[in-house]
Amino acid sequence: MVSVHGCPMVTPGMRFAGGMNVYLRDIAPAIAAAGVSVDVYTRSHKAGGPEVFEIGPNARVIHLSAGDPELVKSEVVPHLPEFRERMLEFVASEGLEYDLVHSHYWLSGSVAQSVAAEWGLPGVVSFHTLAAIKERESSETEPEQRKVAEEQMAHGADLVFAFTHDERRELNELFGIEDDRIHVAPGGVDLSLFRPTDKLQARERLGFSPTENIVLFVGRPEPFKGPDVLIRALAHMRGKANTRLVLVGGSEGEHSFDWLRLLAVEFGVADRVSWYTAVPQEQLVDFYAAADVTAVPSFHESFGLVALESMASGRPVVASNVGALSTQVLDGETGRLVAAHDPVDFAYSLDDLLGDPRLLGVMGEGAVAHARTFTWARAADQALEGYRRAAQGFAERAQVIG
Repeated sequence: MVSVHGCPMVTPGMRFAGGMNVYLRDIAPAIAAAGVSVDVYTRSHKAGGPEVFEIGPNARVIHLSAGDPELVKSEVVPHLPEFRERMLEFVASEGLEYDLVHSHYWLSGSVAQSVAAEWGLPGVVSFHTLAAIKERESSETEPEQRKVAEEQMAHGADLVFAFTHDERRELNELFGIEDDRIHVAPGGVDLSLFRPTDKLQARERLGFSPTENIVLFVGRPEPFKGPDVLIRALAHMRGKANTRLVLVGGSEGEHSFDWLRLLAVEFGVADRVSWYTAVPQEQLVDFYAAADVTAVPSFHESFGLVALESMASGRPVVASNVGALSTQVLDGETGRLVAAHDPVDFAYSLDDLLGDPRLLGVMGEGAVAHARTFTWARAADQALEGYRRAAQGFAERAQVIG
């Protein structure tokens, strides 16, 4: 696996780390447990030579130097050739041989497809997010270089992975890829970590009030994730006087919350918002347990890991009706889907749930049952099915060419 900027060992919610990092951290050991060794190549976070870490039996993360470790995502592109050379050097020095190369995100595309071609191996692509979707669903403008790279990846891959059938449809519409070249392979959730636990005990550990209603947001505090929608929604809630919005993500060094703090003051709800920097998933467990409901107001989600973690923890989700969230959150059964990003609509849905403890309980039970179908073992099986398809198609084309 090649994931130039997304290291599985970085805490989600910090800098550019998110669901993709968690996906890689959990899918690699799950695939290895099914009998296929996995190496994940990513960029080093500190100066020095290659660093190798085991994240499970026969699953490793290999850090390679390519540019300053502190570079942000947009500054990595000029260093991709260097990353490729470091990767080739490491593989040669270790005498490694692979059967397939899986690229994650557009920054990894040129590197992965180049080494796959050099080694004569099939290549698989996972986009995680797409430039066209981000531009369509928000006001953000993506670099032209990314759009070109994504199209080249889509048409150059032996198989394209999608997390949902909705993403497969988007890939088909954007790039004209036939359905038989797209493989739907959902991710999973760590059910041993995220499970129902006592709410009052979690609140005591975190120092939260035992009587307030708590709405939780987890993720990078950037506009595309929609945390500002929740601050505006809080101002419209009937029950705002007894509701606390807890936001978890980002870091103090990045000043991630500055724009949201100003917004909270502007809307008169600063005293009803609590701010926490990103925490490891082991600590995140208490935040889900302490919450009454988790809100996911993203403008798009390819996978929607936060929604799954919340549901596995027995907490209903109020989410935007977009991307993977449209199928992960069962409207009326495990939470509520909001058609648009109107703060008033979010306020209404949150008030509706928080005002009915019986409904919260019923939906919490439904959420747990639904989340338990998303195991990492199942995700690994579906990924391996895709790998076999890609390898078979690659071999058949090679015979035709030969």
